[in-house]
Amino acid sequence: MFFSEEMVSEIIEKNDIVDIISQYMNLKKRGRNYIGLCPFHSEKTPSFSVSQDKQLFYCFGCGEGGNVSTFIQKIERMTYPESLKFLAEKAGIKIGDETNKEDLEKAKRKQLLFRINKEAARFFYNNLGGDSRAMKYLSNRGLSMGTIKKFGLGFSPDNWDSLKNFLSSKSLKLEAAYSAGLLVKKNNNEGYYDRFRNRVMFPIIDLKGNVIAFGGRVLDDSKPKYLNSPDTPIYNKGYNIYGLNLVKGIRDLRNIIVVEGYMDAISLHQYGINNAVASLGTAFTEHQARLLKRFANEIIIAYDSDAAGQNATLRGLSILEKEGCTVKVLRLPKGKDPDEYIRKEGLESFKKLVDNSMSLIDYKIFNLKDGLNMENIENRIRFIKQLANVMQTIDSPAETDAYIKKYSKEMQISEEAVYDELNTLKKKHTNGNNRHNIVDRTVVVNNAELKRSINGEIIAEKKLINICIQNENKANYIFSRITADYFNLPIHRRIIEIINLKIKEGKLISAGEIIIHLENEEDRKKAAEVFNIEITNHDLELMDSYIDKLLQAHIRKRIGELTKLMNEYYENGDRDKSNEIFKEIMELQKKKK
Repeated sequence: MFFSEEMVSEIIEKNDIVDIISQYMNLKKRGRNYIGLCPFHSEKTPSFSVSQDKQLFYCFGCGEGGNVSTFIQKIERMTYPESLKFLAEKAGIKIGDETNKEDLEKAKRKQLLFRINKEAARFFYNNLGGDSRAMKYLSNRGLSMGTIKKFGLGFSPDNWDSLKNFLSSKSLKLEAAYSAGLLVKKNNNEGYYDRFRNRVMFPIIDLKGNVIAFGGRVLDDSKPKYLNSPDTPIYNKGYNIYGLNLVKGIRDLRNIIVVEGYMDAISLHQYGINNAVASLGTAFTEHQARLLKRFANEIIIAYDSDAAGQNATLRGLSILEKEGCTVKVLRLPKGKDPDEYIRKEGLESFKKLVDNSMSLIDYKIFNLKDGLNMENIENRIRFIKQLANVMQTIDSPAETDAYIKKYSKEMQISEEAVYDELNTLKKKHTNGNNRHNIVDRTVVVNNAELKRSINGEIIAEKKLINICIQNENKANYIFSRITADYFNLPIHRRIIEIINLKIKEGKLISAGEIIIHLENEEDRKKAAEVFNIEITNHDLELMDSYIDKLLQAHIRKRIGELTKLMNEYYENGDRDKSNEIFKEIMELQKKKK
């Protein structure tokens, strides 16, 4: 669905943020704003503020913030387009149907496949109670009837046409059931037979509650042990997560535990670990990582402890880290999977494993050590070389320093030797202490000083931004003296660029509408914080002083750049060029005064 800028603005304008948020929580008027207990984190004292004037919300406790669309995305776990469609329906805004006939046919086809899968899931579920072997299998796995119902588990009879006949009795097309992956064509292409036979059935449900596929496990020694639906027009295993439809409703979700198999996830839920999901196979994908990140930033992988599971863990961790997740590994004893472990060792023991989950770096280092006899000096040297490979992926100098201190002591190899190994890998051949090629503490110090020095400028930037969105004349005056380049923070520059562009187009948009134009959630949160300050008459009186502060900072930065350039020319013997730049610096100094 395509939403034009004009339509998005209309949707935001016609959904008052106070009215919408009041449908989810209690708000009380306090001054110009409304306050309440934040729905996104636990708190006893209200820190969640909603501004009707600016059409924004912001939580001083957890930092969540944005416009009405952002709120719906967070509270309903929707994507941006889904939230706009949701709000459009609430406001009675008709969304123009830009789809063609072919797209409409595809949509109808998908709805038919959803219906067929739903009927199949009911068929399997109703069969379960009548098969003693299937019930005994699930009972032996420790599952209660409540858990069986929660996951909609079922049973496919040991016949070639049970499901086929059932679907026919519902007047559902067998060709469509074949497209849904439930039936298989006969060798002569004349007719169909059931794909799943004599198996415990696991329906796979998407975030909207649609049954999109199935997994089936045999009750005997037949092969394959697990049989899964093929990819279909409504299912691709690389785009879905088993059990996420249940996990998404958990309030204050701190993390998600990802396991490999259906039974692993179900067993954890049986024991009260309700944030467990399964990755539908060990080949973890970027799409699955993005899906998980919508609901929790910390992801704990708890794959099997065998070699295949460990390799899958490393692949999954790397993909999750790339997507910006905080990733950890739950390390199981050899030969165990989550289902076996929690049934044998119990809930408290499993919780301890969760609490002791390893970071990605720790897990990589653990795997380097695994199987090496550290009494052997050659093995210790080999470990240090591999450790250096891991260390070069770390951005933080402090973290690098800590790991090197720990393992140099453990391996009885000097820290300097480890730094030398790391420097060799990083191809840094400079004189002096090699450590400073990696752990440059001066950068940390300079960054801290820079943060302190620009604090006043950041406040001035926020004040000027809020003045711009409230008064077009003052905005034009501000833009006549400074441009977006004078603002320090990227998010401030982006907001100012949007405001300036809209004024040139003859518009003055609200803070809530500005957020529409920001590309990612983090920027929208930062913008909500920027807009969450009040502008007083005193601020308007100080407007020129705020502008001057940014002008001063801009000149100071330019003087610094020119001074560096002047010194380079001087050292290279080009005195004339150096003197020219010196004169330019002196002019800037006068301007600064």
